[in-house]
Amino acid sequence: MITKEKKEHIVSKLSALFKKAELMVFVGFRKLSVAKANELRRKLREIDASYTVAKKRLARLVLKNEGVEMPKLDGEVAFIMSGKEALAVAKEVYAFSKKNREETTIIGGVFQKSVVDASAITRLAQIPPREVLIAQLLGVLQGPMRGFMAVLNGNQRKLVTALKQIADKN
Repeated sequence: MITKEKKEHIVSKLSALFKKAELMVFVGFRKLSVAKANELRRKLREIDASYTVAKKRLARLVLKNEGVEMPKLDGEVAFIMSGKEALAVAKEVYAFSKKNREETTIIGGVFQKSVVDASAITRLAQIPPREVLIAQLLGVLQGPMRGFMAVLNGNQRKLVTALKQIADKN
């Protein structure tokens, strides 16, 4: 039995983590070994995120205080909260749940204070890294310029070819 002080401590801890987090992921787990849970905790700590297991009732209270309605969650649930890098957290949780399909499943989450389902978390995890997105954007921006330069060079080439043919006739 958890004392009232302990519950208040858990609520204040979860509330502080949630206020800093851009992303909160609900992960269902069954028969997850302590070693695997610690492995996930370690990986999340490296990217400034936290893995917390708490009573769903207490988590619901925290979210309600922040103006977010928590969906009904079945089974044992862990709450993973991001630090600054929400996408990195989504990628890490997705990779872990994919590797440990029998033990963990992504149930859903809260992204930027809005409730999202598991497919939204999966889509977040599949967004390419920032460098790849910038390279793709540059490729899109360079395409029209490259075509324009080809057109301009083509006219110059035709002019040079026409002048050479005239010079060859004379």
